[in-house]
Amino acid sequence: MSALTLIVSQALIRNQDGVTLHPDLLLWDRQLGACKQQWFECAERNPLAWYATLAGVSCTALVADACDQIPASTSQCWLASPYHAQLSRDNLRVYPEGLFPWSAEDAHHLSRVLNPLLQEEGMQLLVIGAALLLVCRDAMQAYPLSFSRLSGKMLPNRHHEGEDGGRLNRLLSEIQMLLFQHPSLARHERGQVDVNGIWLSAPLDWPMEMVAKRVAVATRNPVLQSLVEGKDAQLIISEAERLAELVRADAPLPKKIILSGEGYAVVLRKPLLPKFGKTVWQPKSVKDESALVSLLQGVVA
Repeated sequence: MSALTLIVSQALIRNQDGVTLHPDLLLWDRQLGACKQQWFECAERNPLAWYATLAGVSCTALVADACDQIPASTSQCWLASPYHAQLSRDNLRVYPEGLFPWSAEDAHHLSRVLNPLLQEEGMQLLVIGAALLLVCRDAMQAYPLSFSRLSGKMLPNRHHEGEDGGRLNRLLSEIQMLLFQHPSLARHERGQVDVNGIWLSAPLDWPMEMVAKRVAVATRNPVLQSLVEGKDAQLIISEAERLAELVRADAPLPKKIILSGEGYAVVLRKPLLPKFGKTVWQPKSVKDESALVSLLQGVVA
């Protein structure tokens, strides 16, 4: 059965006029342009964050729920997201997640390199497929940006909010230095970019009880693939860069399409009557994000 819903993260990008389609979506330009648009405000979400929103839990809760090795002494969990950063003038730009190759092998290598340092801090990096979960004996009071807001953007050059923001900054800097000293030879042999650091976000008090809605998802995002089933999926969640791995250029798109990025989401549906004229990808009659979430509640039963 073909998918009924498609969600694409970072599908909208900035240009001189505001926002426009990501170049990797031009393969489906005719189909997308023929659809009726409905615009919403929307926080930045990567594929994992979109699924977490539909499931009604946080990203960290999703990963923690899939982990069967959390130590009894754990009081807090964090989502750990590896990244590659490129120097841009005086800043570091995070490589877009959709272009960043990652695997369970990479996750295990990262944990072997970092855990000796982390254990000195009462922390441990746990591996769930390609997903990574940081568990802490003592909770940190720090509130960094979500990783979804960093993909393709500049790495913040300031302390994180919270009384332990400085401590978190120092820890992330030490991790960067350690990864510089211990690059992955396997990634080099595959011609893949280095891992320059990990980003910690979405702290979660532990233990906790969680009831998450579940649904099969077709995706090529390595982290989300580690947490969901793909068989008989009627939902596709993808970065713009990986969509061609899931949908052929000549194949009809799902009936409901959500393109998100740059603080917006546009819901696309096929109109009853043919649409004429050039398609403009500019937000109009923008509704609140809560209306978008309500619209999508039926996607996950």
